[in-house]
Amino acid sequence: EPHFLSGFQWPVTGRISGVFGSQRILNGQPRRPHVGIDIAAPLGTPVLSIADGVIALVHQNMFFTGKTLMIDHGHGLASVYAHMDKILVKEGQSVTKGTTIGQVGKTGRATGPHLHWGISLFATHLDPELVAGAMPMDKPRKK
Repeated sequence: EPHFLSGFQWPVTGRISGVFGSQRILNGQPRRPHVGIDIAAPLGTPVLSIADGVIALVHQNMFFTGKTLMIDHGHGLASVYAHMDKILVKEGQSVTKGTTIGQVGKTGRATGPHLHWGISLFATHLDPELVAGAMPMDKPRKK
């Protein structure tokens, strides 16, 4: 059953520091293109589930991505959240869109606090911005 019928939202807002599809260089060697979006935000910023789903993976220390989790949204759609400071959910737990699932961190091979956010459909990486739309901007404050 699809868990994403209520639509999608961004997991965090901030400065986009890495775009989907950009060429990555590691130790001077070209690597595969970036398969997500990096969003710079202060350490500890809440990370939200982009849609309803079930926590499919929680890993506390992946080599490159540090504290990482994946949500299964059904029908082959999954979202990944990496470099987190804290993970606040457990494998098998159901979450709804907007549930706080963790906090922005700089774990793994990260140069500063940010969230790496990826979306895949049957293991094919998709540009999260094409799925969730443009990042919402804060509303202007009235003076």
